Amino acid sequence: MTSPRLFLVTPEAIAADQILACVQAACAAGDVASIVTPESSITEKLQALGLAVVSPQKPQGGNDGVHVDAAAMDIGELRKSIGKDKILGVYCAASRHAAMEAAEAGADYIAFSQNAYAPKEPIIGWWADLFEIPCVAFDPVEPKDLDILLPQNPDFIRPSDLMWTSPAEAKRVIAELTERMTA
Repeated sequence: MTSPRLFLVTPEAIAADQILACVQAACAAGDVASIVTPESSITEKLQALGLAVVSPQKPQGGNDGVHVDAAAMDIGELRKSIGKDKILGVYCAASRHAAMEAAEAGADYIAFSQNAYAPKEPIIGWWADLFEIPCVAFDPVEPKDLDILLPQNPDFIRPSDLMWTSPAEAKRVIAELTERMTA
């Protein structure tokens, strides 16, 4: 079993220089794959770190794609409008139906709220067992959460939002998750 990669989501009120400093520290501490951020002024710098950069709600600038809520728009129409070369990520909360519809409409990944299911119904495990389209554990995760989450085989995990408080905190949060995932 391979370890999940890290999927970053910036808070709404954070400056571009803070984002960049925290992401650089996070990349130095673990396997960061992508970031969802509305801040387009640093897209090229984030991409230079090896991250896929997606914007919430609509593609902008030179971003690699878009991350949307399944309940907010027609995923099929969005797929047509952004083309096949852009990443289309769809947040489906804990809805199996929305996830399957988004996948059929061309989503490149599905993001789930792993905290919105009953303990006997691990939605990420269900998805990972049945579908090839990658899934993201979209609720922020602490190392203690990994005992329940890792057996479900998510492709991507979102680290705790504490990582955005400073580069030192970003490094600590990512290092702790990485250590726990690879133990």
